[in-house]
Formats: sequence, structure tokens, C-alpha cells
Amino acid sequence: MATARVLNIAPPRPRAGALDLRGAIVLLVAAFLPLGAFGLVNLGAEALGILPLFFAPFGLPGWMGAVAHLAQLCLLGAAFGLLPHERASRAARLWLLVLVGCYIALPFVTPPLDSLQLSLVCTTLFLVGLAALRRVGAAAPGAGWLMTPMLLVLGFSATMGLAIAAAYSPPFALMQGQQAPPA
Repeated sequence: MATARVLNIAPPRPRAGALDLRGAIVLLVAAFLPLGAFGLVNLGAEALGILPLFFAPFGLPGWMGAVAHLAQLCLLGAAFGLLPHERASRAARLWLLVLVGCYIALPFVTPPLDSLQLSLVCTTLFLVGLAALRRVGAAAPGAGWLMTPMLLVLGFSATMGLAIAAAYSPPFALMQGQQAPPA
């Protein structure tokens, strides 16, 4: 007498603690892709005689501002790597790409600007970053959290720039060169 048994030929499921090697490689490449793009832009700008200027507050050396800027670019790239590859997250990817492109260009457009213009550029970039955060955070909350350090630095930069520009612009400026009226 023969017996019939159902043969289970389903593909094996990955273990709960298994490392997703493909996902880790994609995340690593996505994290360092903006740094490579920044290097290419820096190469082209240096050929034109334009050198980047980085935001380093409180008397910190400029190289610390450069390290912070590059680390923030790396976090933005990692945020891009965490976004799902679905049609629904296409807008989030586009907004994040625009933000990364603008953040790469920021140090190169900074040198010729005065404090008011720079604070307005930082404020605009901060608002674009908030719009991108809204879309990216809805698609992948972890990616949204990776964007927050950049937004904190941009918000601080914009606030300080606007405060300094308001403090030293007429009619709010301190009068430095008051002379006594002639007698």
C-alpha cells in the first residue's frame, strides 16, 4: 500500500538574525556616493579657482566644519540608501537628491555672499530640508532620523546668520562712530 505525502519545496526563509549583505552593501555605497560627488565638484571648482568655505561656529577651525559637512553628506547618502525602491517613495528620493545636490553646492556658493545673503540661502536650504524630511520620514522613518543632524546645523546657521545680520544692519545697528556735535 502506498502513502501520499505532501512535499514541501518552498524556498528557505532567512533566519531572524541573518545579516542582509546586499542591503548592507547598498547602504554603504549610498552613504559614500555624495562624498564622491562632492569630490568631483571640488575638483571642478578648484580648476575654476573656487575654494569651499565651511561653517565652523564658535571659533572652531575650518577643518572641523569640513569634517562635519562631509559627515552630514554621508548621513544624507545613508538616508537615501534606506529609502524603499517603490514607486510610492519616488517623490521622497527626488526631494532628497535635490537636497543633497544643494548641500554639496553650499560651500562653493558661500564665499562671495555677505552675512544676510548667506543666512537667506541657509534659511531656504533649511526649508527645502524640512520639506524633504517630511517626505523621506513618511517613506522611511530611519532615513528621516539620519537627516536631522544636517537640519540642526542648517537651522542653527540660519538663525545665527539672521541674528547677526539684524544686529549689524540699520536701523537696528549699534552706532559705532558717534561724534560730538560741533560747539
